[in-house]
Order: sequence, then C-alpha cells, then structure tokens
Amino acid sequence: MSRYKKITTICCAAVIALGLAACGGGGDGITTEQQAQIDAAKAAEAAQAAQDKAVADAKAAIAAAETEEAAQAAIDTAVAVGITAAQLRELETARDERVMELAVLGRAGAQRMALMDASGMIDTSEEALSTQEGVDAARTAIAALRQAIADAVDVDDKSMYETQLNNAVAAVDEAQGGIDTATRRTNQMTALSDASTTLQAALAALSGSTPTQAQLDAANNALVALNTAIEGGADLTDDEKAPYQREADNAAAPIQTAEKAKEDADDEAEKTANAAMAVTARKLYAGIAAPTGDVTNPALTDRAAAYNTSHDAILVSAGGPAGATAAAVTLSEDKKTTVAANHGWAGKRFADPKGGTEYEAMVWSNVEAPKMGRKFGHMDPGTGTTRDFEYDLDANGYLTAAEADGVGANNDAFVASRIAFTGVTRTAGMETFKKTADDVFVKVPGSYHGVAGTYRCTPASGNTCSATAAEKGFTFESGETWTFEPTNANARVTSGIDTMYSSYGWWIRTATDGKVTVSAFHDHKDGATTPTTVNLPEAGTATYVGGAAGKYALTSTTGGINDAGHFTARATLEAEFGTGDANTISGTIDQFVGADGESRDWTVKLNETDSTDGGLIDGLGGAGGTAVGTVWTIGDDAADKSGSWSGNLREQGTDGVPQVATGTFDSTYGTAGKMVGAFGANEQ
Repeated sequence: MSRYKKITTICCAAVIALGLAACGGGGDGITTEQQAQIDAAKAAEAAQAAQDKAVADAKAAIAAAETEEAAQAAIDTAVAVGITAAQLRELETARDERVMELAVLGRAGAQRMALMDASGMIDTSEEALSTQEGVDAARTAIAALRQAIADAVDVDDKSMYETQLNNAVAAVDEAQGGIDTATRRTNQMTALSDASTTLQAALAALSGSTPTQAQLDAANNALVALNTAIEGGADLTDDEKAPYQREADNAAAPIQTAEKAKEDADDEAEKTANAAMAVTARKLYAGIAAPTGDVTNPALTDRAAAYNTSHDAILVSAGGPAGATAAAVTLSEDKKTTVAANHGWAGKRFADPKGGTEYEAMVWSNVEAPKMGRKFGHMDPGTGTTRDFEYDLDANGYLTAAEADGVGANNDAFVASRIAFTGVTRTAGMETFKKTADDVFVKVPGSYHGVAGTYRCTPASGNTCSATAAEKGFTFESGETWTFEPTNANARVTSGIDTMYSSYGWWIRTATDGKVTVSAFHDHKDGATTPTTVNLPEAGTATYVGGAAGKYALTSTTGGINDAGHFTARATLEAEFGTGDANTISGTIDQFVGADGESRDWTVKLNETDSTDGGLIDGLGGAGGTAVGTVWTIGDDAADKSGSWSGNLREQGTDGVPQVATGTFDSTYGTAGKMVGAFGANEQ
C-alpha cells in the first residue's frame, strides 16, 4: 500500500469515528478541519489507552497489596490518571476482595501459630508419661491442641496436627493404663498390709485371759477384712498374695480356740448368773404378797400414794398393812433417777428419805403438767383477783415474805413448794449458803413459782443463811430475812397444779436379814378429804387402756426357768354398764417387758367381776363373794385360776362415763411363778 493510501485509510477511520462523511471520495487533499478531527481522535485513543493501563496497573497493585492501605493507594493512583466511575467501582470491588483475602490470611496465620504452639506443648516421651502428673499435663496439652484444631477454620491442611493428636491420645491412654495398674497394685498391697497388721493385733488381744465378745468380733472382722483384701488383689501375683493367704489360713485356729474359751466362760457365767437368779427368784417369790387392806376404801390399803398436805406433790408411804400398829414410813422422791412413762402415765421413784435401801417404791400417775399463769409481779401494789400479775413487789422490785403467798393469803411466808435453788437437788436435811466477803447479802440463784431469779438473804448472824428441804421445795430458817428478785417480772408463773389425779405402782422392803416383802397399790386424790366417788351410767360400754407395773418371780429347782424382777405391761379393761347391779368389768394385762428389758410372752387375764355404783371394782363374784381371780398364761400354756384383782373407776366424765380405772392384781403360775402389780388406764 502506498504511503498516501495508508494515510487515507487512517484518516478515513478517524473520520468515520467522528461521524464524518466524504472521506476518500477520490479527493487528493485533507482540509484543516479534517486534520483537527483526526488529531482529536488520536488524543481520545491515547486517553483511553492511558485509562486502561491505569486500571490494569491498579488491579495488579491491589492483587499484590499486603495491607488495605496499599490497595487503596493503587486506586488513588488510578483515579489521578482519570478513570471512569465504572472503573472506580471495579477497583473498589477488587480492593474489598483483597482486604477479605488479607483478613483470611491473617487469621490463618494466627491459627497456624496456635496449632504450632499447642503441638509443641505435648510431651509424650516415656519419661514425661511415667508419672500421673506427666499424664495429666499431657492430657491438658492434648485438650489445647484439640481446641486449636477446632478453631483453625481458615487453615486448609490440618492433617499433620490431627495425626499428632491421635498419636498423643493413644500414648497417654497407654501410659494411664500402666499408672492405674501400678496404683491399684500399690493400693492392693497397702490393703493387704493394713489388714494383716489389724489381724495380728486382734489375735494378740485374744491371747491370755478369756476374751470378750468385742475382742472376738474384732478378730473375726479382721480376718474377713484380710480375706477380702486377698480377693481384691486382682493386679497382684499369686506369689505376692501367698504370705497373706497363709496368714489368713493360720488365723482360723486361734480364733476358734478363743471362741471356745469364751463359750466355756459364758456357760460358767450363765451358770453363776442362773444360780444367783435362782436365789433372787426364790427370795422374791417368797416375798411377793397380794395387796391387802380394805378394798372398799383404798385409802386404807397397806401402801398408798397421794398428794402431800400442800396438794403439790405425790406422797408415798410404806409401813404396816391397814390396821397394823407399825407406823408408816414416808418415802421421798428420788429426783436423780429418771423413770420412763408407762402408756402416758408419768413415772417416779421414791425411797427412804434417810438414804437407806430398806424401802423403795415406783409410782406412775396421771398428774397433769403445770400450766402457765399470770405475770410474776408488779412494783405498784394492787388489789383484787382480776389483776394480770401474781405478786406485789416492793419498791426495789423484790418479793418479800409479806407478799410471797400471793393474792388473798395472809401467811406472810414463802410457799415451800415454790422454792427451788439452782443446782441443789437435796431432798432432806439443811442446805447452807455463804455470802462473799464484800457483799452484805447471801445471794443464791434459783426460781420461785417457776420464774428464774435471785434469792437474797440477810443472815441472822454470821455469814450464812440456810434452807431445809421440805416434802417439795424448801423452808427458810427463822430469824433470816429472805427476798426474791425475778430476772423478768413479766415472766409467767407456773400455775394450774393438778389437784385431782390417780396413781398406781409397786413397793418393796428389804429387811436387814435380806428378806423382802413386795406388793402393789393404787390410789386417787381429788383435793377432798375423802375422794369423790363416781356414779356409773345406766347403759353403755367403755374401754380403758393404760399401763401396768409390778414384780414377778419364776423359780425352779429342776433346771427350769429362774427369772425375777420388775415388769411393765399394758392394761386393757372392758366395762359394761346397766341398771342396778348389772355392771361388769374384765381386763387383760399383756405386752410384758421383764427386768432385762426384753419382752415376755405372757398375759394375765383379769376375770369378769362386778362394778358397783361409786366405781368400786371388788373383784368378787358369786353368792359367796369369792375372788373371781386371774389367769396367767405363758406362751400357750395357761395356769389355773389364782390370785385376785380389784380396783376403782374414777373421775366422772361429762358424758357420765368414768374417765380412769386403777387397781391391783396378783397371780400365780402353778408353783413356779408369782407376780403382783397395779394398773392405771384411761377411758378411750
């Protein structure tokens, strides 16, 4: 192509691009205007090329950028060249993608570093895994690597670390198995050694004197423990356990020898105890006597329990039977001995007030507990009985003898039964209190009418004051001035003393020659000189349930049972009421518990008898007025009718039915057994 032709072609292309006509139409020259258009086209083409190059260069720079700032700088350079809005958006998209790539690369780097660090913390060398501490450390490092693998979401290839993790887990599990086995072996050897030491000590205790049951139990338990340790030595070899097995085998013989010695000693002790019991049983058998006295008036029975003259304590007297010339002996409550209640009736022990052992009585009663009364006192003297306090206190807040007997009384003295001294349990004789050198009063902590406080005494002379034990409480010595200061004057006094109650029990007298006399009693007190009787309803029935207590003796000279002592039991009575004399009552004594605290398979039937208006249970029947008697059954063997029983129905209820039944009974079991007892039961 000629030069001219080429130029024409270019010009034509430019003109076409500019939308011009008449290009190459056979003319031989280019006008100035045409030349300008050609130059403009060339400039546009150059500008386009520059833009394209700037965009391409920016993309390359963005792809190679290591930071968001470098990527943005590449865009800024392209913008300076002059790019289109579309090209700018294209570059910004490339920048954002690069920023995301850089973020992923950064996280992946951190995750690889975490993987490397966690991997480097795992030590599965034999030395490291030789101890439990090393195994625990490896487990901690494994957990860290497992977590690092889970966290490495931006790392493409984690297989190397996963392989290391699996290998480490296998190594640690193997090491743990060895350590566990070693630990079990150590524990099993320790168990064998400890059991062996305990057994040897137990066997040593068996040698010499006759062993106790506790020593035999210890030896047998130690042998069981050693055999258990041998059986538990699953990780030990037979050779390791062999010495202990021989020890266990050899221990059986001395234990059996000791058990035989204990059995022989027990047999001998039992023979001795049986012989002693036989003596006791014969003595008690001879001393058990049926209750005596006038059954129509229980107050005249040979032994009685009643209130004292102050009506605030049970009084027990023992002496000759009714009508006898021997004076009764008044027994005092043994406040140091606790007696269990018997089917809801409170128990107490009474004994010779002089401290002797000749007399003893056990009493159960249905005395109600004291109730809370008015406030103790007030410092402003008051009058009348409607006040809310019990005592007038002086200006110092003290209770004096002039006011100590309460409202409406003018004895000007402290009531003995209301006086108590802290820590003083004296039941007879005089208690002396001494004042400190720097005090003008004798001060004694205690209570009055159940309210705590402090007694103050001005001695008649010297430095001491005294109080003498009464039937209940204390009396102050004459010539001494006593006052009482309550700790809290608003505290409530204990009022509502029960003045109507029933009681039952047994008594025993042991003479100086060793002979004993035993019997039982029941009694009632209602605050009146003569106990109030009851009127029986004209129809209906009533059941009475309560407790019984007494003494028993079974004696044999032919190898039979020798058993003796006191008993407690349950009493159940069934009454039928009718008009006139058609009132009957019968009962059963069962659920016996003997002197050793063990139950006895006994029952005593109280045969049916009449009860008369007034509440008397005379225990008589038939035209001749003979005793209806009792029947003592041991197991399934019932003895012949024997003995007697009697009692009274007490305390008329609002429905006309007596609320309480008390009485006494005695029975024999052929020629082998005797018992005497009493009962108290409440209407159900």
